[in-house]
Amino acid sequence: MTSKMTESPYEKSIQFLKDICELDGVEILRTSTIYKIIVRVRGRSGRHYEVIATRPIGLFSQEPWQTTVTGAAWKNDFDSKNTQPFTASLCLSTHEEKRHLPIGDHLASLVLSLHNDVKLAMDIPLVAQFIVCPREDLYNVYSFQNDMVVTQDMIDEQQEFEEEYDAFFEDEFEDVDLIPDFEFLDDDDDIIESELQERSFADQIADLFFCQQDKETEKS
Repeated sequence: MTSKMTESPYEKSIQFLKDICELDGVEILRTSTIYKIIVRVRGRSGRHYEVIATRPIGLFSQEPWQTTVTGAAWKNDFDSKNTQPFTASLCLSTHEEKRHLPIGDHLASLVLSLHNDVKLAMDIPLVAQFIVCPREDLYNVYSFQNDMVVTQDMIDEQQEFEEEYDAFFEDEFEDVDLIPDFEFLDDDDDIIESELQERSFADQIADLFFCQQDKETEKS
C-alpha cells in the first residue's frame, strides 16, 4: 500500500495548498505547530495579504479552524511592530458551500482569489476599498467590512464610552444596597403591613435618579 493511498483528506488538502504556494507571489510560512497555517499572497493589484488559519491544539479537537485575512500595501508591513499599524483586517466571510472542505482546500481557494484581487474586488466592495486606500490612510483603519470601514478612532470612542458608562454606574450605585435585608415574619398580617411600609427597591432607584436630576438642575 503506497503512502498516497493512506493520506488523510487533511494531508491531501495541505499538499494541494503547498502546490498552490508554488505560484509566483504566494508563499507558505513555516510555523511551530500544525495547528497554525500562514500564507502570504501578493495580489495582481500589488497589494499584499496575510492569511492565517488557527485551531486549538488537540488531536481530537472538534473546534473549527478560524481564518483571518490582513492586508498591507507593502509586504514588510507585516513583519515590524512599527509598520503593523499600516495593515488592516479584511472581513472576508467564508462561503457556506466551502465550509465543509478540509482546511487546505479552503485556504487554497481563498489564496487563489486574493492572488487575483483585481477580479475579486469586482465582486467584493471591501476588497476594492482596500486596494484604492492609500498606505498612509491605512494607519487609522482597523478593518474593512461589508457595510463600512471601521477606523481606530471609532474603536477608541467605543472603548471610551464603555469606560464612562461603567464609571457612571459604579459611582451612582456604590452606596446602594442591592441586596435588601429581609425579615422573616410569622404572622401573615405582619408580612402585609411590612410590605406596605417598606418601599420597593425600584422606588429607591427612582428616587436616586430624581435626586441626581435635581442636583444637575441646581448646578445649571
